[in-house]
Amino acid sequence: MNIIIYNINSFGGNYEYAKYLFEAYQNNPEVKSATLLMPENAVYNKPGVLRTLCTDLPATQNKLFKKIHYLYRSMVNPFRLLSFLKKQPSSIVIFNDFDQRTAWFWAPFFKPLKKKHKFAVILHDPDRDKFFSIKSLSETSMSSIMAFMDVAFFHGFLPDKSYYNYPFKRIDIPHGIYDDTEIDNVVYQQIKQEAVGNRIIGILGNIRDEKNYNVVIDALAHLSNVKLLIAGKAAHSGISSDIYKQYATEKGVSHKILWQEGYLSQGAFNACIAACDIVLLYYKPSFTSQSGVLNTIAPFKKKLIISNAESSLKKSVEQYTLGRVLPHDQPILLAKAVEELLPLSDDHFAANWDNYIANSSWQKHVSIAVTAFK
Repeated sequence: MNIIIYNINSFGGNYEYAKYLFEAYQNNPEVKSATLLMPENAVYNKPGVLRTLCTDLPATQNKLFKKIHYLYRSMVNPFRLLSFLKKQPSSIVIFNDFDQRTAWFWAPFFKPLKKKHKFAVILHDPDRDKFFSIKSLSETSMSSIMAFMDVAFFHGFLPDKSYYNYPFKRIDIPHGIYDDTEIDNVVYQQIKQEAVGNRIIGILGNIRDEKNYNVVIDALAHLSNVKLLIAGKAAHSGISSDIYKQYATEKGVSHKILWQEGYLSQGAFNACIAACDIVLLYYKPSFTSQSGVLNTIAPFKKKLIISNAESSLKKSVEQYTLGRVLPHDQPILLAKAVEELLPLSDDHFAANWDNYIANSSWQKHVSIAVTAFK
């Protein structure tokens, strides 16, 4: 069995996912060869890795040119993959990520290759309705992609969407655990010093409105000896942390918030996890892509509070009892849950985390996938 993984980014969650997945396929005895296609600027060197896709970090800070480059690579990358596949023996082609913005144009060119290859997609964020501001455009673009797929992989939860009505096989697979636990001690000590003896709750990862900062800030007003750590960079150019800083000032809790803004190395991100007493995955219902951060937190076995929104995150937390599940819009209940969890020992959920980790390995992921392909 030949495996080809298509990954269009050189940083972020999907990039890390692609590396772990590639290595797991390489180590599977039923896989004859595994190839990972990545951008030319990706800093990942292993046999089988081909950096043939367009860079995703253009050498310009001009917003207009960056948008033009984004559209350019969204058009060019699929055809670089197409050209590559025409020269390859029969393979399983896995889209770890995809260029949805231009799918209406490039996706039809892959249908003739179904005589030679099988196609699979990993639906990290399965709700694609809001990719464009007009829902019908989002649905059309996703339909273009799903129309030539043979297998769709998802993590725990696949919403009922029109673009998932095609006759492909649907496979629920574990995400896989990110087992890098090395921390940046400088960042860790800085956070602890700024907390000045207070307990720390954290909202970690890319800053985006779906992470419910305002409700958490409201809850912070009802908590004593607790500080909130917000760590990450803006998810896109339309997001600014200033609106949350202003809201915290209006609520009189700005002094209770610790900021680690900007891109975080893995060590720095791990330091933020390690510094927290409780990690909040307390998102709005519109945010359904959450397995990555959960599986980065897993080795640290932290206490969690999540929102009661239908997602793979909720399914995992409830199934393995990894934390508390609360309504997404109740700051008083959130503050009460924080007060109840803080006195519990750091290893209160350790055994449950062990059970979760044992059932969420990359090896199990690949074994399930290989069986589906066969």
